[in-house]
Amino acid sequence: MTVVTIVNLALSVVTLVIKGYAFVDSCVRPSAAFAAVGKLPKLFWVLALGIAAGAQLGYGLVGGFTFSWLGPIGLIGIIAALVYLFGIRPEVIKYGGGRPGGRSSSEGPYGPW
Repeated sequence: MTVVTIVNLALSVVTLVIKGYAFVDSCVRPSAAFAAVGKLPKLFWVLALGIAAGAQLGYGLVGGFTFSWLGPIGLIGIIAALVYLFGIRPEVIKYGGGRPGGRSSSEGPYGPW
């Protein structure tokens, strides 16, 4: 393996992890939070990030993971994931209390301790 191949493989793994994390995070956030902060609906982000992660995973399984992050769909997908993680997620967290489901860390399953 050459250095270029190793770097591309590492970039492929990192971008796939970022897309997967953004997808899972968008799935667990409440739909009302997206509407409350005036952003695109939750369904848009779930579909966009799911397609981005799925396309890279599928391309990686078929053609090898070395260059699966590179290309128009891979680059658009990582841009969408970064926009979600650094632009949308912080505002949705403010609305939803910081944790998936909107509960703070001092709350139990039935309310505050």
